[in-house]
Amino acid sequence: MDDIHVYSFSYNNPERFARMNERFNTAGFPIHWVDPVLLTDSRLNDVPGSRIHAIMYNHMDMIRQFLSSSASWGIFCEDDIYIRKDFAKTLRQAIDGYTRLELDVLLLGYLIPYAPVTSSTHGIHSMLEPTFSFITYCDDLWGSQMYLLDRKAAQVLMDKYGDHACVEGPYSPDWTLTKFGKRAAIYPMIAVEEGNVCTENEGQQTFHRDCIAVNYNADIYM
Repeated sequence: MDDIHVYSFSYNNPERFARMNERFNTAGFPIHWVDPVLLTDSRLNDVPGSRIHAIMYNHMDMIRQFLSSSASWGIFCEDDIYIRKDFAKTLRQAIDGYTRLELDVLLLGYLIPYAPVTSSTHGIHSMLEPTFSFITYCDDLWGSQMYLLDRKAAQVLMDKYGDHACVEGPYSPDWTLTKFGKRAAIYPMIAVEEGNVCTENEGQQTFHRDCIAVNYNADIYM
């Protein structure tokens, strides 16, 4: 779909890179990859060794590449996610919700260790297709696993966060891009983190495991 582009980045992890390509190619949405921002990048000269700044600049590079394209919609994601098997169909539902609700950013994948919305049927009835909710969220909901922007919102973000020297507070997607403007999250999620995080912090490991335990279903995601 030429009007929708998917963007991602991956740093020195060929296994993740291969899994992501396989999943999105299967869904019919080849990924537009941006080069990983290395710690030698000139934009990091005054913040040496800042991995968080490097990640944020990777997000900004994805947005910049989207703005240089002719696509109307940008999907921005990290490189360690499962996506829904009906990705193309549910993505259109997400875009319809974004437009109808006049959003600036819609989270399609994030970190949450509980189900914020539940749905059930009575007796012999069953759902014929998934039902999605668009929910509000507060500042302590974390994760930029996948989010949706239109061109107008992307340009605002580029102007506002393109240079860390002009940003007060943490220069991180969790503190900036996902907390911008009129925002919402879709549930069930279109993307779920794989759950393997590169940290020795036991609390973080447990949190990420809890998120995937609640949200991942092998029948729904690939």
